[in-house]
Amino acid sequence: MEEVKLHGFWSNPYYHKVIWALKLKGVEYDYVEEDIFNKSELLLKYNPVYKNIPILVHDGKPITESVAILEYIEETWPQSPLLPTDAYHKAIARFWIQFGVDKACYFHSFFRATGEEEKEKAAKEVLEILKILEDQGLGEKKFFGGDTINLVDIVFGWLPHWFETMEQLVGVKLLEASTLPRLHAWVQNLKEVDVIKENHPDPQKLFADAKIMRERLIANQSMRLHGAWLSPFSCRVIWALKLKGIAFEYIEEDLSNKTPLLLQYNPIHKKIPLLLHSGKPVYESMIIIKYIEEMWPHTPLLPTDPYERAIARFWVKFAEDNVHFTDFACYFYSFFQATGEEQEKAAKEVLEILKILEDQGLGEKKFFGGDTINLVDIEHGWLAHWFETIEQVVGVKLLEASTLPRLHAWVQNLKEVDVIKENHPDPQKLFAYFKNLREKLVANRSS
Repeated sequence: MEEVKLHGFWSNPYYHKVIWALKLKGVEYDYVEEDIFNKSELLLKYNPVYKNIPILVHDGKPITESVAILEYIEETWPQSPLLPTDAYHKAIARFWIQFGVDKACYFHSFFRATGEEEKEKAAKEVLEILKILEDQGLGEKKFFGGDTINLVDIVFGWLPHWFETMEQLVGVKLLEASTLPRLHAWVQNLKEVDVIKENHPDPQKLFADAKIMRERLIANQSMRLHGAWLSPFSCRVIWALKLKGIAFEYIEEDLSNKTPLLLQYNPIHKKIPLLLHSGKPVYESMIIIKYIEEMWPHTPLLPTDPYERAIARFWVKFAEDNVHFTDFACYFYSFFQATGEEQEKAAKEVLEILKILEDQGLGEKKFFGGDTINLVDIEHGWLAHWFETIEQVVGVKLLEASTLPRLHAWVQNLKEVDVIKENHPDPQKLFAYFKNLREKLVANRSS
């Protein structure tokens, strides 16, 4: 007999979607309630990437992410189909499922919105999404599936209870009969479907739980940083925030599939890092750090003396002009991608830059900031881990104790600063990333 287990959390809408699908299919399963604030070893083992629920375990094989689980259920247990049999209508259903996934971030923004202006903006965006869903998705049908519910109804099935609770907490009502009559009727019809009626959280408990969650989000959302694990530009912002003791929420971006929020708030460069402070976006790492320095002047990252501050800014600019690895004209980038004589030339240029930085920038100091790190140390902080990895990948060592003794000592000292030690990429992952990147660059140059 097959073994089916579902790991979930009582108030989570994604886990309820899986329950509805299993029950509609008549699939028996064992339920494992997870404490999402103290995740079990089993959860972390089954979902090591996102470390979240729901997780469906079928004969010992874990499937994660609710939409992937729903598709798996549909394919594994084809009885009582939740997708149309016709290929075209199946594609249309999947379009609306993806629409729900893509637009989820706007509902999240609505849920944690504060202040009239922010609430109004978020409410307008959500209302537009619901209007599209009503006009072009639901149309004149009772359910998205016609006379009975299908996978699209299940994916949007969180609207009847969870979104209603969200509206109560935010204090803005959107899904009303007067504004969205057909979608409102769909909500009432869905509530009467037995599998939905019998499997949803207690409204009072849900309200209390969502209220606590919203309060936490509001407390954290004053500062949100979008970044990527491998980016030195993300890390330098993290270092600055942590040195200042500023609490923030970190959002890891997949650079090959950027979130709608990143694209919305940084429409020009569409890059990380992106700092959201009370809903206001700030981008470009050094601009972000200067913003942090001006907003929170405690634990200063720049000297108080105007002349010393100007000198620090000079060395920051020196890095921007000569050291930024992502600049295709940069000497460090040339060193990374070059081979043969060209690499020797690039290595010589990089060594000259590092020598200037050591002799005229660092001097005899422990850090560029003296006894403690400052903005210049943060700017050049990528040398401690990223440049070391580049040297390993290229097979040429430049920043050595024998050639650059003071800069080498600075690297070792910087690595021992708590905020640096605790916030840098995994060396093996970073090496694998740079190795793969260099191989591609060298191949492209030789073709």
